[in-house]
Amino acid sequence: MSRNTLVFTDANIDALPQVEKMYSNPDAIRFGQYKGKLKMRVGRETKTFVLHYDGQRHTLGNFCPSYGVSNAIAEAYEIVSGQLHYKPRIQSDTFEKLSAIIFDEKEAKGRVAVDQSRRKFYRNVPDYILKKPVHKICREDVVLWRREFLGRSTAGYWNKVIEVPNMIWNECARTHAFTALENKTNPFSNMKEEVAKRIYPIPSFTDLKYIWRAVNEHQVDYVAMMTKLKILTGMHYSEMCKLQKRHIQGDWIIFDVGQHKISNIRNQVRHKIFMIQPVKELVNAWCKVNDIRDSEQPLFVNSLFTIIDHRTFNGVWKRAMRKADLDFRFDRLRHTLITQMIQDDIPSKYLTGHCYLENTQTKHYTDWDSDAVKSKFISSATHWQNKVYALVKDQWLYGLRN
Repeated sequence: MSRNTLVFTDANIDALPQVEKMYSNPDAIRFGQYKGKLKMRVGRETKTFVLHYDGQRHTLGNFCPSYGVSNAIAEAYEIVSGQLHYKPRIQSDTFEKLSAIIFDEKEAKGRVAVDQSRRKFYRNVPDYILKKPVHKICREDVVLWRREFLGRSTAGYWNKVIEVPNMIWNECARTHAFTALENKTNPFSNMKEEVAKRIYPIPSFTDLKYIWRAVNEHQVDYVAMMTKLKILTGMHYSEMCKLQKRHIQGDWIIFDVGQHKISNIRNQVRHKIFMIQPVKELVNAWCKVNDIRDSEQPLFVNSLFTIIDHRTFNGVWKRAMRKADLDFRFDRLRHTLITQMIQDDIPSKYLTGHCYLENTQTKHYTDWDSDAVKSKFISSATHWQNKVYALVKDQWLYGLRN
């Protein structure tokens, strides 16, 4: 927030635009040797008088027809002179209400994984915290919640869940509940449990054949197809969930800008994945079997035609692995791809299409649609996809033939 000097008059303050800035009145508020500084904090909706005095920040009233410069100066003088022992005005919105505002703002900005964070928050944070005014939430509330949570779930999952209210609190303290929380410590901070990090195995290239067979034999079609796409392209789960028919463009899968990383919006970078003929046949067969014709139609939905929840997917994936006596995590398939591409001395970034892995200069100055770069995408994808096809071609279109 930038700071500027402004002679405080009602007319000057009324003319200020609603842009986040801090303004300082050049004249100090004095009483003998004591001195305070009157400031104006302009937000998106309010203009608030603030007194900086004796190392503390006192929030006064909001500028309005009934509270102007003369009122703020008079109240500030009373504080500096000791006539008024100031108690800050605090807003008492509940944690639930403020979190809804913050989640909506993040979603509007295109932040990733907002839905996932929202689910973690509302499904796990208890009502005695959600329904409480934000400034009244104390450490004891969080300690009680942690005790209850760990009685029914793991410490590892607790560490993931507690990150969300911790983030919401910090955002509240920075924006919508600044006055209420400016002198309070975040009760959700430093509440993670110490857990030994489990090292999950990375499948070897040969293991991919058994994984491919396992998801085929488990006969949950969308899990089988998403696993195959993961192996062949390294796509993230969140990308596959948002994949639509319009993204399949001839020999290419081309993602919308910003679909996986918010940085792509700023850098105008697209994800581009080339498909060799067998991969294109696999994708087209999936679209045909599932009658996916409309350009905006998602490729992967559940029986209610909504996006597949990651927990549902992981549950099916784990059952398929156990059934085949395998123990691999879905996200480790990408590790296999990148490891093998490094071993073959071929840059994996051109296969996955994640151009943002380049350094800043390259990211801004490379023509990603040029023939030279296009050939790198094609050669990388051709090398890897042919290698996978040779490994599993005997079960390539399993379950997708009409």
